[in-house]
Amino acid sequence: MVYKSTLQTKQEGFYDVTSKVSEAVRESGVTDGICVVFCPHTTAGITINENYV
Repeated sequence: MVYKSTLQTKQEGFYDVTSKVSEAVRESGVTDGICVVFCPHTTAGITINENYV
């Protein structure tokens, strides 16, 4: 399954995509496995911040 989401930004910074990823996983119906989040842009990256409040 592939879900595609686009995020438009006005400036550099950190953007929380947790809700978009959670929604895609929930819609997939998968209850066990691995979720891969891929960012194809060369000047962007994905950071995991565990226990972020």
